[in-house]
Amino acid sequence: MNRFSYPFSFLHRISLMLGTVLVSGALYASVGNQQSLVTIGRLQVTAADLEQAVASSPFATQFAAMDEDDQASLRGDLLKRLVLSRLLRIEAEAQGLDRSPGFLEEVENFRLGMLYRHYMDKLRERLRVPGEELRRLHNESNGNSDVFAALKSTYVSGRYRQIRLLTLQKQREERHVVLHEDRIKPGITPDTVLMEGDGLAITYGDVIDVNEYPELPNPEYVKEQLYKRGELRLIADTAEKEGVDVSDRVEAFRNERLPALLLERKEREWVPDEAAMRAYFKAHPELGHVVERRHVGQLVTSSYAQARALRRRIEQGESLFKLAGEYSIDPYGRANNGDMGWLRQGSGMPQIEAALIKLKDGEVSPIIKTPKGYHLLIIIERRLGRMRSFEGVKDKVRQAMISEKMMAFIGELERKYQVVWHVLKQPEGGES
Repeated sequence: MNRFSYPFSFLHRISLMLGTVLVSGALYASVGNQQSLVTIGRLQVTAADLEQAVASSPFATQFAAMDEDDQASLRGDLLKRLVLSRLLRIEAEAQGLDRSPGFLEEVENFRLGMLYRHYMDKLRERLRVPGEELRRLHNESNGNSDVFAALKSTYVSGRYRQIRLLTLQKQREERHVVLHEDRIKPGITPDTVLMEGDGLAITYGDVIDVNEYPELPNPEYVKEQLYKRGELRLIADTAEKEGVDVSDRVEAFRNERLPALLLERKEREWVPDEAAMRAYFKAHPELGHVVERRHVGQLVTSSYAQARALRRRIEQGESLFKLAGEYSIDPYGRANNGDMGWLRQGSGMPQIEAALIKLKDGEVSPIIKTPKGYHLLIIIERRLGRMRSFEGVKDKVRQAMISEKMMAFIGELERKYQVVWHVLKQPEGGES
């Protein structure tokens, strides 16, 4: 967030209205968790979906302390992202990406991984350190709680490895698993079976990506991948037989992965090669411009009279930073004694930008009035702007190409799939 202008932005149009509605206590008092906020084709975003997104966001722990504008900004932004995700998922399914071999393999690997993790977590939870062993560890630690905890952790880890190996051995014996390491040699094909047993068959193509390794890699590496895959399959199958259900998490992964898969495909289309990136940079040389950065100090007051009095004290030798820690009404600035850090040129409100352009390093600014109060500024030091070569901004060029195409693509999807914003509709009996 910009520490001067405190702006809140949303992804697309109608966002300010959207955020204002979403922060309304009246709305949430009258809407159930399954109330549809937005319908996107056959999909929808409910109030529960939005609350889950808020709870999962990096700002979840700060949300209660935010003011209403910032809460509205966060809710509006997250709602737009949820809508975008569903638009992309519908299009991905329309293009058949959910049926592609690569995607199905990803989903299956995720499912196996979830089953394996669940089983192993339960295995570790069941481990108990015998009383006699606890007494021995306690004596060995000489009463030092940190040493005791470390010794206990080492013991549990060792026992876990032993039990894990015994579990694997038991599963291999019960399913009559046979390894065919002798088949790992030149001429091997993706269909070559390297491990098999009752209801189990693992091929070379299951453990090695032949597109990444067109030639046989080090046989020891192949064996390592084979053992890992075998362990994964055996433990996952055991967990599934014991009734472990990970279908909800698999479905969530599927719904999150499909939009990303579609975007990966589109990005390869939008940015086909470096030649296209160089051509774009030539047409948009401003991408190489690195704007000036300034290390800024700021003090904000609620009245012109107070700002004038404090400015006079600064001119007489007092520190703007010390005074900001005592008097600034800007919460961030007061907490940081007026040190606003390094700020990019153009990132502040127009009134502040206009003052900073004219301000010399170490000079206190005139009093600047903005909607936030009366500001006094000082530039501690600055880093002048410069031009960078294509090599220096290659990632920036790529992102600019993607962003340009993305806006048009999302617009197409919004026209292709009907998007209905229920949350913006006036409730019955309300004022128009």
